[in-house]
Amino acid sequence: MKKYLLSDSQSHMVPESAPELISMTSATDFQGADLNIISHARAGIKVGYLLELGEVLGLSQLDLCKILHISLGTLQRYHSDLVLDADASSKVIQLTILRQRGLIVFGNQSGFNHWLKAPMSSLEGKPPLDYLDTPFGFQLIFQILGRIEHGVFA
Repeated sequence: MKKYLLSDSQSHMVPESAPELISMTSATDFQGADLNIISHARAGIKVGYLLELGEVLGLSQLDLCKILHISLGTLQRYHSDLVLDADASSKVIQLTILRQRGLIVFGNQSGFNHWLKAPMSSLEGKPPLDYLDTPFGFQLIFQILGRIEHGVFA
C-alpha cells in the first residue's frame, strides 16, 4: 500500500496495483459532490497516479502529455511523488471519471480502451482520445458515451 496525501486534512491508503488504485480512488474520491472534486483538483494529483491511470487506459506517456499540454521530456523528468497543478489535476480527475463512465457503458476496461482509440465518423474520423485536451472535448466525449449508453447512434 502507498499512502497518498490527497488534501491537507486527509490521506488515503491506496493499493499499488493500477486497476485497484484507479477504481478505489475514483469511486471514493471523485464521484459525488462537485466541491469534493474541486478540492482534490486544487490539492493536486500525484504524477504516479497519472502514470498508473495511463497504464490502465492503455495510453502512452505521449498521449498523456497531449492531454495535459506538457512535453514528453517534462513528464519524464517528473518524479512519481510530484503533485500536479490544479489544471493538470483537473484533467486527470476528468480522465478518471471518464474511465468510470466508460466501464459502465462498455462493461469492461479493454472495450473502453479500444473505443477511446478508434476513429469515429462523428468525430471527423478521429478517435475520442484526440478530443481530451480541452474541457469542451471531455464534455463532447461524455455526451457521446451517454448516447451510446442510451442506444442512440453516436
